[in-house]
Amino acid sequence: MKHFLLLPATLAFAMLHAGEESTDFIRFVEGDEGDSLQTAVVSYESPQKAKVDLVGAIHIADKAYFDALNVRFKSYDAVLYELVGPSIKERSKEEPKPESQQKLQWVGQLQTIMRDTLKLHGQLEGIDYTARNFVHADMDMSQFTQTQGQKQESFLTLYLKAVQAQKSINAERGVNSDAAGMVLLLKILTMKDSSTELKRMLASEFDSVEDIMAGIESGDGTVLIGERNKFALEIMDQQLAAGKKHIAIFYGAAHLADMEARLLKKGFNRTKVEWLKAWDLPHEK
Repeated sequence: MKHFLLLPATLAFAMLHAGEESTDFIRFVEGDEGDSLQTAVVSYESPQKAKVDLVGAIHIADKAYFDALNVRFKSYDAVLYELVGPSIKERSKEEPKPESQQKLQWVGQLQTIMRDTLKLHGQLEGIDYTARNFVHADMDMSQFTQTQGQKQESFLTLYLKAVQAQKSINAERGVNSDAAGMVLLLKILTMKDSSTELKRMLASEFDSVEDIMAGIESGDGTVLIGERNKFALEIMDQQLAAGKKHIAIFYGAAHLADMEARLLKKGFNRTKVEWLKAWDLPHEK
């Protein structure tokens, strides 16, 4: 039986464009030799023949995953990336302001804990953000906090929406996630290779993230996903207007259902789906 655990990483996903079959941007694949967590690279083409790839990111992953992305990114005219605050290049020039350190500090701390516990690598260390074709395509901290204030959005409001969405999913599927999840976690922690098995448990839960995020992003959407996606696509439009013909948008996989809906509304057509292995999960021998 599948266990549905509330993960901080699930605080982001969105409703898809009406009338279109939904695209998966993250999946857990089981195999005889081992399992894997995979993210999608989904390609679209505009009526003007411009090409845009949505490249789903996992913020902590195997080093080989980030290495493969670095090679892939060299083929694009521009790679638009997410990062609330100043761009990577600006951050390297000046010390961050105290308030920008504190606003989203918990996110970095959480990712560091997960990275070390699961024996994975971090995205900021694994991806070459200094590449000449990389373009910052996210809100700065003042834009982010101002828009959150306007929407009266906070981590607590998002968390409560996520809890409610997950309760609805568990009720529909008859899953007692609290009891079953604790038993499974205790079993994993006593295994010889607990980090791999913990990754396997977490990876299997990512399949439920799309249903949870549909509940979180319902209504007038969130700043965490919808408003930042709007901003990213404005940058995309600027890059296309400047003559770029092949663009990648490198955002967390949880952003991409909403982003796909916005591309479809702009007249783009989906042309191809590829899958990249983010976590390799071999079976114990």
